[in-house]
Amino acid sequence: MLNRLPVFRTDAPAWLSSRLTSPTALGWYIFAFTSPLIGGLIGRVIKERPWLVDFDALACAGVNMTRDLSPYAIKPFCEGMKATPYVYAPQIAGVFGHMIEALSYDLLRLSYVLALAIALGFIGWVGMVKAMPHAPNALRIPVYAILTGGSIASGNIGILLHAIILLCALQLDKHRWPFILAVIFGAFFKPTLMTYFIVLLYQDRPMKSRLATGFAAGIAGILAYLALIKSAGPLSDEWRASLDQIVMTEQPGIGFFSWMPWIGLEPSSTPSLILAALFMVTVAALGFAMAHWGKITAFERIMLGLGVAQLLNPRLMDYDILYIAPAVVLMATMSRHLGLRQYQAVTWGLLIMCASILLINNWDANALPIIPMSGLGITLLMLWVGSQIVWLNREKLIAPFTGLKKPRLQSGLEPL
Repeated sequence: MLNRLPVFRTDAPAWLSSRLTSPTALGWYIFAFTSPLIGGLIGRVIKERPWLVDFDALACAGVNMTRDLSPYAIKPFCEGMKATPYVYAPQIAGVFGHMIEALSYDLLRLSYVLALAIALGFIGWVGMVKAMPHAPNALRIPVYAILTGGSIASGNIGILLHAIILLCALQLDKHRWPFILAVIFGAFFKPTLMTYFIVLLYQDRPMKSRLATGFAAGIAGILAYLALIKSAGPLSDEWRASLDQIVMTEQPGIGFFSWMPWIGLEPSSTPSLILAALFMVTVAALGFAMAHWGKITAFERIMLGLGVAQLLNPRLMDYDILYIAPAVVLMATMSRHLGLRQYQAVTWGLLIMCASILLINNWDANALPIIPMSGLGITLLMLWVGSQIVWLNREKLIAPFTGLKKPRLQSGLEPL
């Protein structure tokens, strides 16, 4: 029956699912939306472009530390390595230096590749299978068109950190402390990973427990990172300079900071930082409303929180969006509460956006800042669905304050 319905007369998942009934059709559908990723990886092999440059950055910094050299050279050179500039704490470089001395560069690199492969497989399994077993493939697969070969080939340690945090997040309903420790550990490398603590506020637990645990975890994470800064030693100034030049200026990411030049602001400027704070508060609040009123399960609340944590990251990178797909699917699914027309508009809008990303990525990756635009598109999707859910539940939102008003007197009667 759905096969006979014209395009846009039904929702996108139903229309596509009626056409993806065979394994062959589904396989081609998956291949199409992952072609920028697959093509990018194949292109790297053909063009003999370097792999694992972020691992080489860590390894080269470690080697320089063992030689009493600064790990923060703008153009690092270590024989046999293709290193990018190092931006992490000097203590981390010291640890990598000791690991290379103990294992050798080749053995450590092989171990890193194996860990990276396991992490990617695990994240892919969660995003495609575990997260939403009943969600239509037609809706969640297109989001992967955002990924390119560079997302994987760089071998950024963020992928490993995401996998560790994700593993602990799957146990959040039983134990919260492994998740908190995993986020704090990840924050030693990338302090923006502390946005993951928002997941604690979205859980299906008593409000007091969520607030207390989330607040305590946030304070613990900040104190741990401040301790890392205090113990950085004489290299702390070079570390700070590296962060300012590389992280904030040259590589602002694909999230909020990457949008600032579009309105004439530098990512590191005070107005950008103020706007980033307002943006994060808005996204976090809407995510909380979606978790509270979106009629989703306890597990889906966690998956939503993991996705919102990525959108909260003002310096979002392409390798940070590996499992944002389940959260996007949840957001689109929640639009069912807004009515059939809204659900149709949201799902078709999402599909058209992802198809456009696919075409531009395959046509010319440098034609437009497509990945930052993709992040903006997903954020706008959340802002729309979240704000509409809040509007539908506005009476519940203001209910706690209605009792503060004095009741109107009728017929001139005095209150008892």
